[in-house]
Amino acid sequence: MGFLFGRTPELVSHDRTLPGRAEPVLAHPRPHAVLGTPLTGPWREGQRRLLVGLGCFWGVEKMYWQMDGVESTSVGYGGGETKNPTYREVCTGMTNHVELVEVVYDPASITLKDLVRAGLEAHDPTQGFRQGNDVGTQYRSAFYTDTQQEADQIRGWLAEYEKQLAAAGLGPITTEVRTGVDYYLAEDEHQQYLHKVPGGYCPHHSTGIACGI
Repeated sequence: MGFLFGRTPELVSHDRTLPGRAEPVLAHPRPHAVLGTPLTGPWREGQRRLLVGLGCFWGVEKMYWQMDGVESTSVGYGGGETKNPTYREVCTGMTNHVELVEVVYDPASITLKDLVRAGLEAHDPTQGFRQGNDVGTQYRSAFYTDTQQEADQIRGWLAEYEKQLAAAGLGPITTEVRTGVDYYLAEDEHQQYLHKVPGGYCPHHSTGIACGI
């Protein structure tokens, strides 16, 4: 994935972001390579979704598709300004997007708290614009929701976990929580990447501190 040596990553101003394009980079996605389910909606009645950014999206997607109650996952970009960006564009740092996993789930089988807890335990939410050696604004920690109620719940859980991290000597949580964020599918080769390339790059940046929310 991306590395930025010699400079500190930062979000760029609106007038410097790349314009993107009107057409999606993945207009006709194939079904999920593992689950066999669609990658895009409209979703079945009762299904919910959460957009999650924990760093490199390849390993994050695999973690979520393996969880009972998760019915579809995909990888993509969001939280920035460029429309329908490409992977190369996101890696320049000139789109302000996050590498995201869209998690579609059955709330009768798995809860929003379960998904957030798994995400918090799988990465270090205190690192700002990086996860380990992956450095850049696209690797920032994020949970993007469809409703304000979900966002408020997540902020409450983050506040609880932040106390646990502080007790272990870690800094404040930098996780971004927002609602109504546009989500753009990544290119086909990134979808379910670690199923297609089992020995692929899959960093794990857990703090090792259980999330007692």
